[in-house]
Amino acid sequence: MSFSTPFTQEQSFEDEACDGCPKLTYQQRIIGFCACCGFGYLLSFMGTMMLAVGGPDAETIRNFATLYIVGNFIAIAATLFLLGPRSQCKKMFDKTRRFSTIFWLLTLIVTFAVAVAGVNVGVVVMLIFVQIGASIWYSASYIPYGRRMIVKIFQSTCCSPCPQVCDPCIKIAT
Repeated sequence: MSFSTPFTQEQSFEDEACDGCPKLTYQQRIIGFCACCGFGYLLSFMGTMMLAVGGPDAETIRNFATLYIVGNFIAIAATLFLLGPRSQCKKMFDKTRRFSTIFWLLTLIVTFAVAVAGVNVGVVVMLIFVQIGASIWYSASYIPYGRRMIVKIFQSTCCSPCPQVCDPCIKIAT
């Protein structure tokens, strides 16, 4: 008979994170997902409306970026209710989407930091476009052949004069 104490058994970071999460029923998970997702998208929408009404001055851009990025983080947290933290992290950092996940999360953090710091409006707007592109590329990884479709669209439109420019992206997308 072996006796194990909490001090002799090592837990991984995933185990510790999951121990802190309560067991939820299916209905509670759906309610949590809808509430988080709705609140996140509401914040992003409010930021967009603030930009549309307030005009392109520096303060409005900072407020827009802050609300938009915080809304995105809350919307990401919504998926934790459906899948659970461990499963969500495994899916996000799977071999096929590991780099796009890290890049997307970094763009969210950098855009938020730059917007709050009050850096030039043009830089904030450029970072928002980069973040949106990273979000689309990350999201396409969950759709079968999604990334390949994006590359094919670029090959047939923007890169039609020299489609071989997209060849490195095709290797990544497959």
